[in-house]
Amino acid sequence: MKRFFLTCMAAWLSFSTIAAEKHALIIAIGDYPSRTGWGKISSKNDVPLITEALLGQGFADENIITLIDAQATKNGIIQAFEHLNGQLKKGDIVVVHYSGHGQQIFDDNGDEADGLDEALVPYDAFATYSHMYQGENHIRDDQLEQIINQYRNLVGSTGQVLFIMDSCHSGSMTRGGVARGGVGALVPSDWIDNKQAEKSASGLFQATEKLAEDAAPFVMISGASASELNYEYQGKGSLSYAFAQAMARLEDGFTYRQLFANILSQMQVIAPRQNPVIEGDIGYELFGGNYVPQQNYFTVKKIVSPNVMTVPAGSLQGLFEGTTLLLMPSGSTAADPAKALGKGEVRSSKYNESTIVLESALENVQETDIWLFVDQLTYGDMYVKLFLDPSVTRQDILDGVRDYLEKNNLGEVVTEQHESDATVYFENGSHHLAVTNDLHPVEETTATRGKPEVDELNHKIFRFAQGQYLKGLQMNNTAYAFSFRLIPANQDQEEGNSEYDGEDDGQPLKVVPGQDEMWLEVTNNGTMPIYVSIVEINSQGQIASFFPHEYCPLNDQERMIPPGRTQVFRNCLYEFGDPYEKLMLKAFASATPLNFQQTVDTDGAATRGNANPLEHFLQQSYQPTRGSAARRTSGGADGYSAEFIYEIVRAK
Repeated sequence: MKRFFLTCMAAWLSFSTIAAEKHALIIAIGDYPSRTGWGKISSKNDVPLITEALLGQGFADENIITLIDAQATKNGIIQAFEHLNGQLKKGDIVVVHYSGHGQQIFDDNGDEADGLDEALVPYDAFATYSHMYQGENHIRDDQLEQIINQYRNLVGSTGQVLFIMDSCHSGSMTRGGVARGGVGALVPSDWIDNKQAEKSASGLFQATEKLAEDAAPFVMISGASASELNYEYQGKGSLSYAFAQAMARLEDGFTYRQLFANILSQMQVIAPRQNPVIEGDIGYELFGGNYVPQQNYFTVKKIVSPNVMTVPAGSLQGLFEGTTLLLMPSGSTAADPAKALGKGEVRSSKYNESTIVLESALENVQETDIWLFVDQLTYGDMYVKLFLDPSVTRQDILDGVRDYLEKNNLGEVVTEQHESDATVYFENGSHHLAVTNDLHPVEETTATRGKPEVDELNHKIFRFAQGQYLKGLQMNNTAYAFSFRLIPANQDQEEGNSEYDGEDDGQPLKVVPGQDEMWLEVTNNGTMPIYVSIVEINSQGQIASFFPHEYCPLNDQERMIPPGRTQVFRNCLYEFGDPYEKLMLKAFASATPLNFQQTVDTDGAATRGNANPLEHFLQQSYQPTRGSAARRTSGGADGYSAEFIYEIVRAK
């Protein structure tokens, strides 16, 4: 009897675990009616990015609710929240994604120190206060908090609730690309501003006591801090794009903190001055551990013809045109040319889908019969979309930039600014190259003796393109997986061992020149001994040696890290100086000695013989001229890459 009871209990627990489900609500509003006063944005384009990311993580299609444009009135959104509320049970995972405008609105209950609530802007909400409209159709943070609390109480401590807000509430003016928000607060004429009051980083998240003891962990990720604009990236929300990228590269044991670190790395490429925010229980494992890590193979989405098929993966997953793949029987653990059913090449690559053309036709096979393993990788290529502002009128500049991009297959000039990565404009007697999102200058050019200004500008464009390319480059051989960070150089510990357990709030490390000193800590999470080399990339695309470097000339053996080992390099002390900006540390690891210092210090002119294919790969990135048919292949380069973002700030 006892054995029967225990067996039934185990079966009930197993059924309870299986019964837990993943639910999502995706809200995208971009085509606001002109009468509301809101500008049109590209929120609708975020829907497939988020949907595909969630479907890949086991969210059933019937459990994903989408509201787009006119569907997303205030009543429509509230009804969708209520419908989702009725579907939830203990242990469920809930994801809510909002793409649209946000706005600050006068506080109506006295709970905000600055007198302003943060609010979502539904399809039928107006941008300005009037005698006809006082914010009735806005969804205030107070109401959002009640919804979040209901979800947390319903799914309990074994579930999780994640809100992703690709919007902003700043009233700052837009400059450059398309921004979400950018309209001043909706307040009556007699409202008094309290600029001294402090809020949470996003302005939306509030700690609360209105929760059950077993309430679910909650995380909110916002596209920008409360005082910033949230820019779009080439017709997509910057946070939505970065989230989809990060979700395509999950590894075992991933926490929300690690997910956000990957989002920060992507944002450093597409919106470097924007500061996304994570708040809440960020140390918890993503989806309670119930997620799908990145696999070493791809499934078949559709067999189009005997020699053409599509796979549900593209540039977001690291599949670029020219990559070759081996077709293996499903269930295979690795690529084996002797057992391969065939071979194919990626002929076109979109964000989440690629078309594969086979060397020879396959007959009598179904989609479920095949798994595809990478045979020979390509890593995309340096390619920058450039907008020439109307302020640029000199014909030698216009023609010279276009010719340079075309000759070197380095990019193209686009006619719409919001589609560009960077903008060239003329101001105060100089031509400036700027990141399109907010037009923060990368560099300015001036005519110099013996060197035409267009040549100087083209050099800066190339350097920017190279920096962007390396920032976004991903290598994913998990045998060499590692993580790294900078830690305060004031720990009393033995050489090589780390006792520093300081946890952060998920935001980039901030260092103050003349005050902070740091050590490098590297952890080998893979199965092989690794050698690591790190470069630093600034906002201009300039690349500098970071590890090893001139004052840290460790030999190969001193930099070798065994599997499972955390190494602190205490004999390499890092100090900092201006300029004050956010920087990326880009690190690579492989199983053979690796050192980028000589390549970087000579701008690609000198190497130590390219003993490691990764060194040769980096050297190639310094060569702009490749011709129209060139493609950046791996050349045998194999490894793992990781990033660390930090910011140099002034002392307070």
